[in-house]
Amino acid sequence: MSLLCAFEAAARHQSFTAAAAELHLTQSAVSRQIRALEDRLGAELFVRERQTVRLSPAGQSYAQEVRAALLRISHATLAIRTN
Repeated sequence: MSLLCAFEAAARHQSFTAAAAELHLTQSAVSRQIRALEDRLGAELFVRERQTVRLSPAGQSYAQEVRAALLRISHATLAIRTN
């Protein structure tokens, strides 16, 4: 779950540094989590260029699916808490 949360934040911000700040992690930790997720999937999710990152085509479609899944989990959690 932590890999997916790190990926979603990095995808949304297009920045490992901004994702790290949001998640209260180091940039290095987010980078390692993204790399671990890419290794598990066997696909590059980000294109790394000098000091910037951008989503690859695979990363773009994966980000949409992950964001929707995390939103469903969030709604389910809220429903349980309110009932």
